[in-house]
Amino acid sequence: MKLSDKTGVQHIVKSLASLGLKEVVICPGSRNAPFTISFNRHPAFNCSSVRDERSAAFFALGKAIELKQPVAVVCTSGSAALNFAPAISEAYYQRIPLIVITADRPKEWIGQGDGQTINQSDIYRNYIRKSYDLNGDAVSNSDIWLVRRSLSEGFNIATVSDKGPVHFNISLNEPLYVTSEVDEVSPRYFREVISDVLISKEAISNLSEQFYSCKKVMVLAGQYPADQFLQDRLEAVSHFKNLIVLTESTANVHHSNFIENIDQCITHLNTEETEDFAPELLITVGDAIVSKRIKKLLRDHPPKYHWNVHPFDAMMDTYQSLTCAIKMEPVSFFNQIESYLPGIISDYRDKWLQLKEDKRTKHNEFCANCGYSDLKALYKVFEAIPQDISVHVSNSSPIRYAQLFDNSHIAETWCNRGTSGIDGCTATVVGAAAAARKKKFLLITGDMAFYYDINGLWNDLDVQNLKIIIINNGGGGIFRILEGSDRIDEREKFIESAMNSTAEQMAAHHGWEYLAVKDEPELDATLKTFFSNQTKRTILEIFTDAEKNPEVLKQYWNYLKEK
Repeated sequence: MKLSDKTGVQHIVKSLASLGLKEVVICPGSRNAPFTISFNRHPAFNCSSVRDERSAAFFALGKAIELKQPVAVVCTSGSAALNFAPAISEAYYQRIPLIVITADRPKEWIGQGDGQTINQSDIYRNYIRKSYDLNGDAVSNSDIWLVRRSLSEGFNIATVSDKGPVHFNISLNEPLYVTSEVDEVSPRYFREVISDVLISKEAISNLSEQFYSCKKVMVLAGQYPADQFLQDRLEAVSHFKNLIVLTESTANVHHSNFIENIDQCITHLNTEETEDFAPELLITVGDAIVSKRIKKLLRDHPPKYHWNVHPFDAMMDTYQSLTCAIKMEPVSFFNQIESYLPGIISDYRDKWLQLKEDKRTKHNEFCANCGYSDLKALYKVFEAIPQDISVHVSNSSPIRYAQLFDNSHIAETWCNRGTSGIDGCTATVVGAAAAARKKKFLLITGDMAFYYDINGLWNDLDVQNLKIIIINNGGGGIFRILEGSDRIDEREKFIESAMNSTAEQMAAHHGWEYLAVKDEPELDATLKTFFSNQTKRTILEIFTDAEKNPEVLKQYWNYLKEK
């Protein structure tokens, strides 16, 4: 096979093939041409071309999320590398294995007025698991050994020992487009062995004693990919009378014994009720929690014990009450400890479940009769979503609204909650849909998030298994419902950045069908068409009244409060 004639590049590409990398997202450019040529011609890789670097990195992120394997993203030198940063920070906090490859100019030209030449060494230093500077023109045995060793080490860090993005910054001299015949012999590499973590008998005894002493135990499940094993383990422990499982849409676990709409239940608890429902033992699993209210409740009423179960970030003390950091996968933890947990006489679980039923009844009453608004539209949308669709939700108000509705029938829910930005929500779901062509995807997004990431649609990939719903409330609608921001003069112009536009021309430009609704009867009729199997990739834009939305939401919370 013919690859770049640069020996360093050959060893990088062949090493990544041997280590198991399969997906590569490539951005246009000249300095990265040796990698473009080599990855595209090597039979081990499936290469995608995405023009905008920021969108490309989020596209790679979406692929990595869906495939549950590392994905590489490659760019040219200069400011192109900086545009990868938002997606890299998301991958860092979500521990998603991105293999970031940035082409660089020769070191001697940094700061010498040469074009597209900036200091790229350790450019992502605050949000990368490890960075490497390598020589793409390496020829000596020691330099080639450094290249191979660094690739193996970095790949193992990204996928095993400290999961997340790693960065390879590769300096390359001209010429850049020369190729040569290369054998298919794999270079020497190494892989890290994954070992099970066992809880000691002493630790199990201590944990069991703590559990036995508590009549109020809360398991709080944060963001987690759909996992039947975790589902089974949480179902198993939910039979304890002294234990309640709280989850969110992004935790992807559902059961009648779980509390899946946290804010509905806790928003209007008085002081005495809050103390009654607050746990004595808190067990946290998974990643980010959306609900600010549950964070405040747990910080204001700290549990006596807090076990945080996480394979990498067990010492994270989100609720300022950590007493035991358990560095392991939650499934393994529950498998090892469940049989040692004693049954306790308690009404804690049943109190939570009764509260859930009371609030759910009032939720359904209000949503069925409230006026047309963001709340009403999303209530209708979540009722209409078919069971076989994987849903991505953008940040700001859409993901907060999503926590109010029934998500139990949805195949899987994802949101970029690592940094919780709106900057790559569209590109992420496009990458996921491109990685799993046989699955169906839906993006629920706001107008600001959609327009901000419009380049997420700017590629030539024929992605037909994705539909998009835009809730267009005329700008950053979240700032009309966040306490404080709704009362300042600068809100409309500078904070929510009010808009008066539609996505119709954008949809046409990128080859998407377009539907628009502006009232409830239109919405009811259009949702049936929108979710039918006959429609191609389609953008449905739902227009709501920016002034009415916060009024309806305020009425909703007041209605839930009524006895």
